[in-house]
Amino acid sequence: MTLVADAPAVHRPTEEQQAAIDAFATGGHTSIVAGAGSGKTATLRFIAETVPNKRGLYLAFNKSVAIEAKQRFRGTNVEALTVNQVAYRAFGAASRDRMEMKRLYPHEKKRALGMPTKFPMGTSFVSWQKVLRLTQQTLETFCRSFRPEIELDMVQIPATILGPKSDRDALAESILRFAQAWWKDWLSPNGLIEHTHSTYMKRWALSAPQLEYDYLLVDEAQDLEPLTRGMLLSQNTQVVTVGDPNQAIYGWRGASNALDDFDGHRTYLTQSWRFGDAIAEEANFWLSLLESEMRLRGKPGAKSSVWKSERRPEAILTRTNGGAMQEIIASQQRGIAVGVAGERKKTELVDLAKAALDLQRDGKTKHRELDDFTSWADVIAFVEDDGADSEIAALVRVVDSYGAPAVVAAMENTVPLDQADQTVSTVHVAKGLEWFHCRIADDFREPGYDKQTNQQKPLEAEEARLAYVAVTRAERHLDASGLDWARTMTGGVAL
Repeated sequence: MTLVADAPAVHRPTEEQQAAIDAFATGGHTSIVAGAGSGKTATLRFIAETVPNKRGLYLAFNKSVAIEAKQRFRGTNVEALTVNQVAYRAFGAASRDRMEMKRLYPHEKKRALGMPTKFPMGTSFVSWQKVLRLTQQTLETFCRSFRPEIELDMVQIPATILGPKSDRDALAESILRFAQAWWKDWLSPNGLIEHTHSTYMKRWALSAPQLEYDYLLVDEAQDLEPLTRGMLLSQNTQVVTVGDPNQAIYGWRGASNALDDFDGHRTYLTQSWRFGDAIAEEANFWLSLLESEMRLRGKPGAKSSVWKSERRPEAILTRTNGGAMQEIIASQQRGIAVGVAGERKKTELVDLAKAALDLQRDGKTKHRELDDFTSWADVIAFVEDDGADSEIAALVRVVDSYGAPAVVAAMENTVPLDQADQTVSTVHVAKGLEWFHCRIADDFREPGYDKQTNQQKPLEAEEARLAYVAVTRAERHLDASGLDWARTMTGGVAL
């Protein structure tokens, strides 16, 4: 497994890279639409080398990317940081003591917020523990936004909380008040609740900061949180955004595409340096479904292939956590040492499997995805009634196939990646990674049919983008048989 491929070590930029350099040289904002494996970081370095006396800031998607970017930009006048790191410099010191203070137990937070023990919902009640978690989620939504106040539309009552509209509305109003009280506690020098990274991030954004750099290089601009997007739009300096709108896969958590936000030049990087023509053609199939203007070109002279292979893949890419569990168990049963991509993904899978086991044994769990249910039968009923192929549905399939204890054991028996014969990764984690030989798992589900018209439903655009990300992770061979249904689907893509 390696980080994304970049352009070859050449002394002269390609024509596409030169177009981006020329656009930057005008002094205006520039958006670079960079296809998978198209050498975006090399292009940004070329840009930085043209202005050695100007200070630039490269804003990275996460810490690991920032660390690698420091190496990539060595010898230039560009500093590589995450948005969190920039915010911490300004407001982190003020939050440091509150971040390091003893964390309050949930019941202590309940008391600090003046929260009652239970909330009416139809003929039943919603526990304060659940309301506390929904309050925290509302606060997190506010902190990711660029809005100055916590508002009612930030409160999300899950569909699993069943009750009359009047009770659901009353619960939402209560959660709004508790979230506002929590934020007020954070702002108070005498507050009781510990700070998080979100605290200083939001306070920094509300201070209307101006970044003291001559230009900004914004990576993964297709998936910016509203907070970052709003901050960038308020800057008085030159901004270069780079990304691929066809790889926007975080809309479910409020991320949005900033490539269209800045008036200026737009250039394209369509030459992939990761794979050859066969994989490029598979990627272009998905780009055509997405009605994208971009088409990728394979690396000159590179061999690549796309077919159903019996060879053991270096990596298996899944749509869901449940699908990852399924593939991990299947490979372990064949004697393969399996590793899980992502710093926290193994823990996430173990916790989810244990939550299923807790529900089966005790009828309750503290896991936020399942804590509304009081039995495993309730989970199954919800999946059947909901009709959607959700994360929960994928979990049900694997637990019913192997049993919760076996799933827990399998997740705990995964090995570190440097000891693994095979990597299993969800597509969200795989973004930014590549492998020699990849197989796409079969938990990418074909859209169902409308019961009234008997016509196939369209595929959601974000699902098509996830498929595009998946097929562009392979360098040499791609087994995309898990997506064969896309060749014959009739509902198109909901754009």
